Amino acid sequence: MKINTIMLIPLLVAVQAVNAGNYSDVAKITSVDKIYKTHTIREPYQDCYIKEFYQGDGDGSATNEIVGGLFGGLIGNQFGGGSGKDAMTAAGALLGASLAHDDELAKSKTGRVVSKEVCETKYRSESVKRLRHYRVEYEYDNRTFTYTTKNKPYGDTVKVNIDISPR
Repeated sequence: MKINTIMLIPLLVAVQAVNAGNYSDVAKITSVDKIYKTHTIREPYQDCYIKEFYQGDGDGSATNEIVGGLFGGLIGNQFGGGSGKDAMTAAGALLGASLAHDDELAKSKTGRVVSKEVCETKYRSESVKRLRHYRVEYEYDNRTFTYTTKNKPYGDTVKVNIDISPR
């Protein structure tokens, strides 16, 4: 019984293969639509112009205040005695730094207007529609089908593969 069953299975598969089949036919194209995609292109460019700035005569650094504090501390150290000497050194350093700072402020109020070219990077944006693919609609056996392709079909028909097999 097992041998009959083993021999019967390939026979059933062969019978189904004989009943099944596929072939090619021609279907009528009913429409071809171009499908587009919008791309945004950003292009950088330099926007340069002249800008006026106020430039003070001071140098803008803390060097003058530090040097003034050192000299003031040295001078203050010459006065007083004991713990008073330390207090006079600290007072001299603060006074020297303050005088240098006041001088820097006075110089920053006197100055001039200078012109300088300034450049900024800006972007131009442009939207461009580009062809992405074709959507082809065709009719076969009174039914409508669609597919997409990168190549535009030529003519008014398309080859279709028909596959017939039992359920």
